[in-house]
Amino acid sequence: MTVLDLSSVPASGVQSPDAIPVTLWEGGQPRAIEAYDGEPLMFALKRAGLGLLAVCGGKGACGTCKVAFREEWAARLSPPEKRELRLLTHLKAAAHERLSCRIPLGPALQGLQVYACE
Repeated sequence: MTVLDLSSVPASGVQSPDAIPVTLWEGGQPRAIEAYDGEPLMFALKRAGLGLLAVCGGKGACGTCKVAFREEWAARLSPPEKRELRLLTHLKAAAHERLSCRIPLGPALQGLQVYACE
């Protein structure tokens, strides 16, 4: 199993000019988490304590970092590349589900709402 080294990623709660506010919905409850411009969404979710396995280490090969979005947010994400699309199809993922490791954060995703897959 691959272990992600997040030691070089700023800790949650630290104010940074590169901060991107994200709301994580887990068990029906919202929680504000801090993410950073340019990092994959998966890193922010792991840092916040979401139990994503991320077995492949963020390579988009395992599907264990799948999350969901409401339609309005799903439409704002860049479309999945072929590899991610094949894996999502294999996983029988819903149209609004994506691999968090394949979603780079940036200013266009300020205020992103993400839902933990149950």
